[in-house]
Amino acid sequence: MKTMEEILQEVPQKHILSNHNKKVMTTEDGWEILNATSKCPYSLCDGNGSMHIVKEKAELLRECKCNFERRQKNKIKSAKVPQEYFDVTVGSYNIELYTQQSNTDKAMIAKRVAVKYVENFENMLQRGKGLFLYSETKGSGKTRLAISILNALIRKYQVNALYISSVNLLNEIKQTFQSVESIDTSRIIQTFKEVPLLVIDDLGVEKVSDWSEEMFTQILDERMSNYRPTIITSNFSISQLSKKYKMGRVNNRIEKMAFPIAMPEESVRSKLAKKENDEIAKLFFE
Repeated sequence: MKTMEEILQEVPQKHILSNHNKKVMTTEDGWEILNATSKCPYSLCDGNGSMHIVKEKAELLRECKCNFERRQKNKIKSAKVPQEYFDVTVGSYNIELYTQQSNTDKAMIAKRVAVKYVENFENMLQRGKGLFLYSETKGSGKTRLAISILNALIRKYQVNALYISSVNLLNEIKQTFQSVESIDTSRIIQTFKEVPLLVIDDLGVEKVSDWSEEMFTQILDERMSNYRPTIITSNFSISQLSKKYKMGRVNNRIEKMAFPIAMPEESVRSKLAKKENDEIAKLFFE
């Protein structure tokens, strides 16, 4: 029978050294990670979202960066953010897309306010202050910037949020009237009233009626009274909204609860579409 020494001599040297050369993964504070594999995008865990770490005689589980990011993405999804806006950020809001200097200036101011709003969100939360992004031009970047702010607040403060257009908000309430299931209308309305951060997109484009004005008045009044921030985009200024909502209660509440931001009067949607098509054309023809 061969001795252990003879067996080891027959094994390739690089195989013997592999375990000795295996890289030891550690956390920033010096804990050794025992379960790091390539299944984790950061190679810090085995893909299950928990790092198994040891240090001296201590041993514990710690949340991995991949799981933290997974939770953030799930929050963004649960906020009903459209998929095309999942990854938009305030920093990537491109003010150079605007060709007129006056619009570039507006975009620069809007971006600065957005950055400062995120940085000072805890202060805004105490005041119950939101933002009102408006311009008459469709495709000027209102929705994108509003959702960029929402994404940033979820990532930085783990805030629970909800994005919805004014049309869909009213439709969700209306659907409960004819639903064969026992869906409580008041519970749907209460969701809009109580979510910690609400983004209402395109306020004023819906068919305005006494009923729709009453719904928005109820929701905004509850949010204003309980210091829950609301971000609103619209093709109308606050003063113009007073002509659409005849009772004057919607614009009155927005004045109190949101800081107005004049957005550029220039559409960049077609420019972004052209840029995307140019990139696709390179794949097809080059």
